[in-house]
Amino acid sequence: MVNLTIDDKKVTVPKDATIYDAAKAAGIRIPILCHDKKLHPFGGCRMCLVEVEQMKGRLIPACTTPVTEGMTVRTTTPEIVKARKLVLELLLLKHPVDCPVCDAAGDCDLQNLTYEYQVNTNQFTDEKFNHKIDYENPLIERDMNRCIHCGKCARICDEIVSFGAYTFINRGIEAKMGTEFDGPLNCEFCGSCVSVCPVGALVSRPFKFKARWWSLNKVKSVCSYCGTGCQLTLGVKDNKVLTTVYDENQGFHNGQLCTRGRFGYQFVNSDKRLATPLIRRNGKLEPASWDEALTAVAEGLKSAEASGSDAVAGLITPRLTNEELYLVRKLYKDVLGSENFDHSAGYAHSALSAGAFESLGFAASPSTVTDIQKSDLILVVKTDAYETHPVLGFEINLGVKRNGVDLRIISDKKGKLSRLPKAKTYVYKPGNEVFLVNALAKAIVDNNLVDATATGIAGLEDCKKSLESYTPVQAAEVCGIPAEEIVALATDYAKADKALIILPLGLGYPGHDKALAQALINLALVAGKIGKEGSGVLIMGEKNNSQGAVDMGIYPAGKGKGASAIIDACSAGTIKALYVIGENPVVSYPNRKKITDALDKVGFLVVQDLFLTETAEKANVVLPACSFAEKEGTFTSVGRIVQHVQKAIKPVGQSRSDFDILNGLSGLLGGATFSDPGKVFAEIAGAVNGYAGLSYDKLGQEGALIPVTTRPKFVPAPARQSTAEAGKYALVTGSALYHCGTMSRFGEGPMHVCPEGYAELSREDAAALKIEENDLVKVASAGAEIQLKAKISMRMPKGVVFAPYHFNEQSINTITDGNPVTWVAIRK
Repeated sequence: MVNLTIDDKKVTVPKDATIYDAAKAAGIRIPILCHDKKLHPFGGCRMCLVEVEQMKGRLIPACTTPVTEGMTVRTTTPEIVKARKLVLELLLLKHPVDCPVCDAAGDCDLQNLTYEYQVNTNQFTDEKFNHKIDYENPLIERDMNRCIHCGKCARICDEIVSFGAYTFINRGIEAKMGTEFDGPLNCEFCGSCVSVCPVGALVSRPFKFKARWWSLNKVKSVCSYCGTGCQLTLGVKDNKVLTTVYDENQGFHNGQLCTRGRFGYQFVNSDKRLATPLIRRNGKLEPASWDEALTAVAEGLKSAEASGSDAVAGLITPRLTNEELYLVRKLYKDVLGSENFDHSAGYAHSALSAGAFESLGFAASPSTVTDIQKSDLILVVKTDAYETHPVLGFEINLGVKRNGVDLRIISDKKGKLSRLPKAKTYVYKPGNEVFLVNALAKAIVDNNLVDATATGIAGLEDCKKSLESYTPVQAAEVCGIPAEEIVALATDYAKADKALIILPLGLGYPGHDKALAQALINLALVAGKIGKEGSGVLIMGEKNNSQGAVDMGIYPAGKGKGASAIIDACSAGTIKALYVIGENPVVSYPNRKKITDALDKVGFLVVQDLFLTETAEKANVVLPACSFAEKEGTFTSVGRIVQHVQKAIKPVGQSRSDFDILNGLSGLLGGATFSDPGKVFAEIAGAVNGYAGLSYDKLGQEGALIPVTTRPKFVPAPARQSTAEAGKYALVTGSALYHCGTMSRFGEGPMHVCPEGYAELSREDAAALKIEENDLVKVASAGAEIQLKAKISMRMPKGVVFAPYHFNEQSINTITDGNPVTWVAIRK
């Protein structure tokens, strides 16, 4: 630690701190325009000039000057104030004074500092710039006439997002922030540049002219898309969510958001939101009162229950709060006497609910998000981890670029992670993930690299026997990766002091299930990589509360039916009533025809959702639910952090929170009711492992970590093999970067940049088929065919086609069958 004095105040800070850091720690404000806590110091704006006594009173930038023992600093002498005024005058030399029409007014650092330092005249004069304004980007407007050259947009895009959309071009007075060939901005549309821009050079187009910043009510919340658990601040006015407000001190991610978090909030205000309950009368859904709708649901469930508890089932979204999910479980088990309920098609949580539970003794990851940057080697299963959880992708970027993390990827295609410095991607034949992972474990065993801790874990010998047929040579033939590379990867992983495995889950990844999770856990156990900081396995649930859904037990136990069995029972006519809460199986579950046929055979179908989805259109009763912005509760992230979600706006129309709906329905059916979500959370704290002692007050703004106690054992993970079909292409599905599930389709931002599905194929395959970018291609599997636009890329291996699963029009699940790989024919 280093001791210094700032404005006569004694300060003690770490030896790697800067003067700016030390002042901030002491509560002393130093003005700055080019600094953000996530970025490397830049020293570009010179607003942070301070005086250091030991340097003979010279003015130096606080943000780039390291502290030294005994340093004496002054931050507001007359000379400093004069110098800062001069800096502002120089910045205003070319800057347009267009504050009345600038959307950053009220949130502009330059405007605020100009007011603070009373710069109402300028001793310098020159013509203003006349750069062409970029209006072409659907989400980000660029006006380089307002730019002050702080470089924050380029730095955050390079250092954290790792895209590199911006750079300085030209020199001297003609310098400006430019893009590729100085054309329109074409990037990931994460909005990070907008977040850190200190002026109005970069503004959010969806928010433009919606409100002034000072008129917004700012409400802390948690993103409702993926399971990362990003904290965000909602900008609210007139009972509408108008934007997200950047806060560099918020969350482990320091306010960093992805496209969905930054620009996908518009679904909350969508004019497509359900505003009233609907009941099917004479074959048509018609508006009804809540009393009518809830009575109809209660009577329909009672009638089905009379046929036996096995006649009632539920498909539940993991987007609900923990409190709502807990009520779902109580409703089915305690009131309806049924255990036929599940979420995420049954397979998209089995890596946790079955795999981790059997292998580790708890249905959660043994690792947390903070392990990413603390690791020495990260092994990512599929490059899609960046698409499914983009902000965790940013964490990987930082780990590689700042901390020198050795990044390895096993995947059926390349991706953005493959382009990181020194990253190595091992591209295998699709569907053979488990075989490859078992081969890695086999190589560790054969090369005497088994960690000493593994010998004390039950099942090691049985696991070794189960690995006998997974030699690297055999894996090379099955997976298409040379045996020597498999051995080298296994050796590097085993010898790394700290190594972390990352596995994304989701409805687009049927192969990421129990077997794969257990194979990965076996690999980590045999190498001694569980129970250490920066090591282990991070299993990333797809939705915002996927971990909470598992914690609350929203999957079948005992004789209860899982999602697949529920669909089969619907087809057979044995499920008389199906209650679908937030799920949209018609679009998101594999084998669409099977799903639609099954739902058509259900005697009484209830759908509770924000929108009249493709599934809701088939319902007997539709109940309008609230978004995350309209209710209170908790979400649990992939890193096992329980976070408090606060109500930001009143319910849209007559919609009600899922808590109110479930609570009311339970009362009608004779079950328990609760006065508010806090009372449910109190019961959760007494009933659910890891939640003991928690309350809303104790969660605060940062949330609380759910502890786990590892009871590991080796569980053999048999591998399936995916065999190519002659003349066919391997179709793999997954997530698009801009979407999460099917809800993001109702967000203006995601749909601007990715409005429809596509078939992505290699250049070699495109050339052989004489297909060009955006051509319509026919993709056919057994008994079904759809048309999709072609997307041609360098990342796809020959013979493999990728398609996102989010879309209804020409839904890819029309031709999928629920296997990790669907073999398809492609023609123009």
